[in-house]
Amino acid sequence: MWSRISLRSRLRQRPAVTLVAVGLVSEAVYLIYVLLFPLLVYGHAPRPFDMEQIARDRPWIGGAWVVGLALLFGLFGGAICVVGRRRISTRVIVAFSLLFGITLIWLYPVTATDLFQYVMRARIRVVYGANPMTVPPGRFPDDPLLPFVGEWKNILSPYGPAWELVAEAVARLGFAGAVTGALAYKIVALLAYLACILVLYWGTAGDTRALLFFAWNPLVLLQGLGNGHNDLVMLGWLLVALVVWRQFANWWVATVALSLAVLTKASAALMAPLLLVAVLRAQLTWRQRGMAFVGMAAVGAGLALLAYLPFWPPWESMAGVIDEMSKRYTYTIAATLRMGTREFLSPQVAWDIPRTTGRLLFLATFGWSLIGVWRQRLDLASAGFLTYFTYLVTGASYRIWYPVWLVPLVALKLTPAARLRTFLFCLTSEFSIVLFYYVWRWYWPGASWLQMHLLTIPWQFGLPLIVPIWLRQRQRQRMRQ
Repeated sequence: MWSRISLRSRLRQRPAVTLVAVGLVSEAVYLIYVLLFPLLVYGHAPRPFDMEQIARDRPWIGGAWVVGLALLFGLFGGAICVVGRRRISTRVIVAFSLLFGITLIWLYPVTATDLFQYVMRARIRVVYGANPMTVPPGRFPDDPLLPFVGEWKNILSPYGPAWELVAEAVARLGFAGAVTGALAYKIVALLAYLACILVLYWGTAGDTRALLFFAWNPLVLLQGLGNGHNDLVMLGWLLVALVVWRQFANWWVATVALSLAVLTKASAALMAPLLLVAVLRAQLTWRQRGMAFVGMAAVGAGLALLAYLPFWPPWESMAGVIDEMSKRYTYTIAATLRMGTREFLSPQVAWDIPRTTGRLLFLATFGWSLIGVWRQRLDLASAGFLTYFTYLVTGASYRIWYPVWLVPLVALKLTPAARLRTFLFCLTSEFSIVLFYYVWRWYWPGASWLQMHLLTIPWQFGLPLIVPIWLRQRQRQRMRQ
């Protein structure tokens, strides 16, 4: 026991040395992942592979991934505790962040095909001269990249025009193959990741905990850089909007940045009403509020018009975004309720009740957040965290990388409860891969969708919801004693 206390004391006394050790071990794990799932090998295959398919004949690879995840999250949590409120140099964090990013560029996207979707949709624009927001990939059956799109071949782009323009620019530079395109979009993700770190450094005055919580988060690294999701681009613009408003109260620059975030990915739109309320509340007179409102609307509408001009008309190009937001059920609490009730309710009623209930709960929380911002009881980062957390819990559609949206918001406002919830959400989402790939396919292949939901949902959402409440109650009991 004394040796443990002594070791912990030494680690806390030398946080920089501890961070270097954590960074080296984490880098070793990421490097092993790249060696097990190299993009330069599997990217040249005629079709995409997921993690389980690669590990099927070599189960030890799956075990290595799981052990690596446990190690990464354990090291990440330990580093957060060691750093605490200490003011230490950020060079170690930034240096290892860059090293992690460069390493993960070469990782094959083993848990999502989105990276190859970006390449294929850009080819629709550049190679075939069609609109990727109104024409699905399946319209080009002879394209060699069509097999990489998977289930999305007949689905319109769920992304905004700002992202499609970035994707088009990458393809026009000649990066339109499976491997070259994937590497190019990963570099875009790396640049966005580094931009997020820079903005967080600026917005938190170099707070080590804030940078560490975002930059070394395993979910951010594995999903944002390993799988190359464009959420990092959206978050980069979102962070600029939040920090510019907090630092300078400059509503038009913040509106430009937030508009670009929304035009990259529609989920950023949840922040728009919060920013609007914050801006209006900061004005001294109702005349100034009216001018700010008109100005923000004009900036947002003008940027949207410019972004949609190459994809005109916008009401047709928005179809994929609207479909993704309104017509899909994935692994969510609402989906579990739907499956459980459709045995004794009509399909339509079983579809509508969970979705409507979730929307009402979200709207109630969102309204409370707006009131909190207006009364200046909540800042934008706190209100944004509450909004997105509630959206993820009550929504009908969920992907395992969505908790990435919470991370920079928590980094800007590092309250213990929000930090714990986000850490747990990131952990349970990333580890849910084990249930999807290995438990279902190897150990319980006969499980139904409902059975897998009943296994996954309590793990994925239960821990972030219940553990902080349980710890708070324990703390109160100790205080009473």
